[in-house]
Amino acid sequence: MKGKIHEYSAFISLRSAFFWTLLALFCLCPNLPLARAAGSGPDPAAGPSDFGKSLSQPVVRNRDVNEIIRLVRERRLPKAYRLAKSYVERHPRDLTGIYLKAYLEKKAHFLKRGQRTLEQGLKIDPDSIDLNILMAEILIAEGHRRRARRILQSLEKKHPENALVRRDLLATYPYAENRLPNQVPMDQHLFSLGEIQAPFAPEPLLPAILPSWEAGLSVLGIGYQGGAAFAGDAQIETPMADNLRFLAGATEYEGLSSGRAAGSANWSYGGFDTRLGRHLAFLFEGGDNSLNRGGFYGHLLFESQNLTVDLQGIDNMIWGDFGQSIQLGGLESGGSLSAVLQITKRLSAGLSGWLYDLSLENGATPYGFLHNTFGYMDLQLTQDPSLDLMAGYDDWTIDARPSVAALVPEIMRQQYVMVALNATRTYDNGLSLNGQIGGFSDFYNHVASYDGVLGIRYPVSPRWSFFASGLYFGESTLYSGPSEELTMGLNIFF
Repeated sequence: MKGKIHEYSAFISLRSAFFWTLLALFCLCPNLPLARAAGSGPDPAAGPSDFGKSLSQPVVRNRDVNEIIRLVRERRLPKAYRLAKSYVERHPRDLTGIYLKAYLEKKAHFLKRGQRTLEQGLKIDPDSIDLNILMAEILIAEGHRRRARRILQSLEKKHPENALVRRDLLATYPYAENRLPNQVPMDQHLFSLGEIQAPFAPEPLLPAILPSWEAGLSVLGIGYQGGAAFAGDAQIETPMADNLRFLAGATEYEGLSSGRAAGSANWSYGGFDTRLGRHLAFLFEGGDNSLNRGGFYGHLLFESQNLTVDLQGIDNMIWGDFGQSIQLGGLESGGSLSAVLQITKRLSAGLSGWLYDLSLENGATPYGFLHNTFGYMDLQLTQDPSLDLMAGYDDWTIDARPSVAALVPEIMRQQYVMVALNATRTYDNGLSLNGQIGGFSDFYNHVASYDGVLGIRYPVSPRWSFFASGLYFGESTLYSGPSEELTMGLNIFF
């Protein structure tokens, strides 16, 4: 029995010796790679102005705390850690001591030990910004980027001007600051309207994530009974400077349908993207199409903690949803307004409306006005992976004369309810997978339907990422009969 106790004591002594040796090495060699683990947290060595702003300090900071900070500044880390450990044992509810102990454990790359220390402090004050930042940085160093991102996104909502929170949030994305796709969708002139997708849930507005040039290539194919439409978009964007970026690109359309020769159209554009204050982002594009009509696209996005509002407007854009509309020189003008309200942590509600003026023959032949109102509720069943249950109601009307409506096989009137299950999973290497399966019941036309969606996005390297998605509709809400859509593309950074 004595031998077993002696053996355990020897093991503890060996582990302690290993810990102190590592800590001494970090003290002597501060530039070792492990000493520069992702993120640094508020640094005690930087002085009081940058450290511990939200920690509950004693009325008069005692001599032990000041001594620990002095030792950290002098890089005498083993002695600082011994004193911090002793101090926390004597004052287990002092957040400053807990932070210092966890900070030193992170410096020595004893990450699990630092995580346990911070959990002790977060039980006392779950909202401490310093403890949460350090916890997120330890999670990043351990490779748990998604868990760290959730912590930092919550902090960013409460402290939007905190540069340290923003910097660490960027570090949770693969390839750090400059490898995220544009936060504001710019593909209204490429992607089809009419398919109900997962609720729009944008990332926080972080313009600093795009300091490099970006090129995007996207293709879309739509097949349905009696026709097909294809579109491809190429775009280049400048780095952001003073909250402003510039972009230019071109979209090519090809339309096929039985009984007509293939038709084509194109749209060339330029514009800018900017951020307005803390909550607004704005995009404007102006250009010319192959029908010799000038047009524009505008997008205003508002994001707050519980509300997202998305306003989009277009004028004289190519009507590219149908092969027939492309062949007949179709144009569309109008806009959409949508809002999503976060009611509770897991429950949200959305409402959107569209009003579009559709025409043919370069605007010479009025086709009709499209009115659409869609409302839904979204219940998040699980967070990781994200699993959402959606239920909604849609009312869709196009005012068109029968003789003109026969030229493009769009469904003129619908009233339907839908239920869908949407799942998204993002891995620490940046791979993102999403899928959706839904059921629709059109009680105006007495048609039941279903849809299925699969999507993938993967950052292949720091320089480019790939995305693709496919959709199958058993009885489309836009086309008569079944339809299929396939989208794929690349984002290239340089």
